[in-house]
Amino acid sequence: MSTPFETAVVDIDGTLLDSNYHHALAWSRAFAHVGRSVALWRIHRHLGMGGDKLVGAVAGDEAEAQVGDEVRDRWEKEYDAIIEETRLFGGARGLLDALRGAGLKVVLASSSIPRHADHALELLDARSRTDAWTTADDASETKPHPELLDVALERVGGGRAVMIGDSVWDVAAANERAVPTLALRSGGFGAAELLEAGAAATYDDPRDLTEHLDEALDQAARAGRS
Repeated sequence: MSTPFETAVVDIDGTLLDSNYHHALAWSRAFAHVGRSVALWRIHRHLGMGGDKLVGAVAGDEAEAQVGDEVRDRWEKEYDAIIEETRLFGGARGLLDALRGAGLKVVLASSSIPRHADHALELLDARSRTDAWTTADDASETKPHPELLDVALERVGGGRAVMIGDSVWDVAAANERAVPTLALRSGGFGAAELLEAGAAATYDDPRDLTEHLDEALDQAARAGRS
């Protein structure tokens, strides 16, 4: 197929890896550990946002100032305990193969800490299916700031890019760089809110996007020109 894009920047958690609800539970347990109660739904609404921003966003600036670092440290431990329960979405590897088959460089834009990212990279066989990837160590700013997107693109020499993600924060970061987003509903965000955030189109999961990849890239190209 012919595509105007040279690079696909692909999120991992909630996009390729079924982990968003595990992250929400880990954050909830971390807040409980420090005596703070935060509803799971509120945490989920902010997944995809960097952990440095999430505590204040869901629990307030006072909580961030008083227990932010403690919550983040505990979240790591809580997620470590359940990370082996996370699985790839059906078609996750196939999507990466299809993107490369379409002539795109594929870079995984993860803001996970390296040992958490390694779990997904191994499941994806990323070393043979992608051209590069990022982790939390590669950027000082987290989504919705676009720095991670910038780093990901630098890793593969830039080029006209399309973003594939699952959260409104993915869309917001891509919007900052005028990069169109194909959004997946697999992370738990609804089609309407993803489109309202600026996504070019939405699909159920990696397999659904792969089955409609030609039309999806065409929609993203049109969105990028508008």
